[in-house]
Formats: sequence, C-alpha cells, structure tokens
Amino acid sequence: MLKLSLIIPVYNEERHIRKCLDSVAAQTVMPDEVIVVDNNSSDRSIDIANHYEFVTVVQELNQGRGYARNKGFNFAKGDILARIDSDSELKTNWVETVKSHFENDDKLSGLTGLAKTPILPILTHPMSTLITRTYYWFVHATFGTITTWGATMAVRKTAWETVKDKVCVDDNVVHEDQDIALWMAGAELKIIQANDVLITSANQSFRYLPKLWHYTRLRGSTKSFHRRANNLPAPAKVRIAWRLRALALLLALLPALYGALCSLIFFPVDFIAVKLLRIQTWFD
Repeated sequence: MLKLSLIIPVYNEERHIRKCLDSVAAQTVMPDEVIVVDNNSSDRSIDIANHYEFVTVVQELNQGRGYARNKGFNFAKGDILARIDSDSELKTNWVETVKSHFENDDKLSGLTGLAKTPILPILTHPMSTLITRTYYWFVHATFGTITTWGATMAVRKTAWETVKDKVCVDDNVVHEDQDIALWMAGAELKIIQANDVLITSANQSFRYLPKLWHYTRLRGSTKSFHRRANNLPAPAKVRIAWRLRALALLLALLPALYGALCSLIFFPVDFIAVKLLRIQTWFD
C-alpha cells in the first residue's frame, strides 16, 4: 500500500480552512499525513488548523505558492504527494480514489481532477464541473500536454525528486501547478486528468477581472519560460495530437466567452466590493 501525504499551502485563509479540513476528516481513507504550510498567515488560519489532531503545521517564510508547495513536498514522507488549496472541499472518497489510481498504474507519475463550482456569479448554486473542464480544455490545448491544477492534484514522490531542482518558485513568472507538470512532461512522465478526483469550491474569485487578466498573462509567461528552457514543445510521448487540441479549443470557446462576459459585466460591482468596501467574503 502506498502512503499519501496531503499538502495544503495556506496564506490568510481563515474563511475556508475549516471546511477544507472538515472534508479531510470525513475521508473514507485518511491521508497518512496532512501538512499545512503556513506561508506567513496573519489571520486565524493556523489557529484553526492546529485544532485538528491529524494536522502538522510547517512554516515557509519565503512568500509564494511555489515556495510553500516545495516546503510541503520536501517535508512530506509519503509515496504520493497530494496537493490541494485551502478552499478545496474534498469528495469523501478523494484520498481513496487518488491512492487507487497510483496503486493500479505503476507508470502513473501525476494526476489532476475536477471541481464543482458555481456557474452563476454571486450565487453559490447550481454547481457544475463546466468551468474546470473549460480550464483544462484551454490549458491542455495551449501547452499541448496534460497539466495539473493545484486545487486537486497529486504526484508520485519519485516524480518530484526528478523535477524539484527545475521548478520555478516565482509566482510572477509561472503558474506553479502548470510549471511542475510541464517539467514532468518534459521528462516523459505520465500525467492523467482523472475526473473522479473531485472537489467542490464556492470560491468565485477567478471571475474578478484583474485576477482573470493576471492568470491569463501568467499562462503566457509560463509557456514562454518553458520555451526558453527548451522544455516545449512537449516530447511526442506525452504530446496531445493537434486534432484533439483543436477540438478542445472549440469546446472551450463558448464557456470561456461566457466567463469573460461575466467578468466584464460584474467588474464595477466586484471592484467596489473588493477595493472600496473591502468585503473579503464577496466571492464566497
């Protein structure tokens, strides 16, 4: 049986961390260890985390998700390094499902899953996986290979050992979750999108126009970084055929336009709530 370590980078997430850890506590199979990486939180996030007996808190003083992710991955003892966000609420069999994928395929080095998120602005229901499916269609087509998403993903410890000295920790240059996947792809390591590795999240901050623009720019920066490093195009063994990439872009078009339109329409309201009224819970 493979051992699984669950790593959760945390920076001022007191609004979400309790629901996240409650979903961990409700797992059909518990992780072998749960590591909360405190990335200089100044709110009650870590006080809340310390109330859970199964949680180990470690601190990373260098600010950024890449640094926090690396701290947790290097500290972890498991054969599988699972990674979620602090606003991820795990389906009850999440850990069991992740373990089964790795135990049933000894060639598997990484996997990523889906999230149910609200499909309408401001409202928390109804929920659908459409937004994350659209994200994967677009991103996988952009990079020509399967990448991971930090809210619900896992990598084999041996894969991490292969790429850990290559990953970029600068959040202004790369998406850390895409970056690690691209280095794994460059080493011809197998990654899959496993749609049964499911979470839910009510957080809608992705629709905030400045954040949407930042993430879009960062995706381009990530691609440029890996081209300069001669790590793209991906090796033929892990490359997605151009026909599938074209189909993915076609499928992503309408949902992406809908998301962009919502961001534009709601931007004045979102800006007032976030910047002027400083309502931290506006998106969730």
